Amino acid sequence: MIVESRELKLKNRIPVTRIAKYWEGLKEGKVFKTVCKCGMSYYPPKADCVCGNQTEWVEIVGEGIVESFTVVHSIPACFEWGGVYRIVIAKFEDVRVMGWSEEDVKIGERVSILTKKDASGIWKVWFEKR
Repeated sequence: MIVESRELKLKNRIPVTRIAKYWEGLKEGKVFKTVCKCGMSYYPPKADCVCGNQTEWVEIVGEGIVESFTVVHSIPACFEWGGVYRIVIAKFEDVRVMGWSEEDVKIGERVSILTKKDASGIWKVWFEKR
């Protein structure tokens, strides 16, 4: 029996012009959410609220609480760099933020949010234990 396999690379086209501030913020060390006057908050940010109003940009600061995480041992073939990595979801006031961590984390631990490039040069959200 012959089993064939081939590499599958996925790319998403995301319209970023209305949320360009988010991507620029990562380069400046800032992580933004958007907030509407109706009380809704969004992360990842959205330019328009479900109520129809435009949202305002607010930087996410302070400490978050780890709510979930996973350690990935099976690295996707399309990753330009390898090694075990951690994806963490932490709650910062009214939004949950997904990011990367180089440290072992536990549910309930406090983390701070920062930005930096990964090994392939892409700006991402990272968490550090407090």
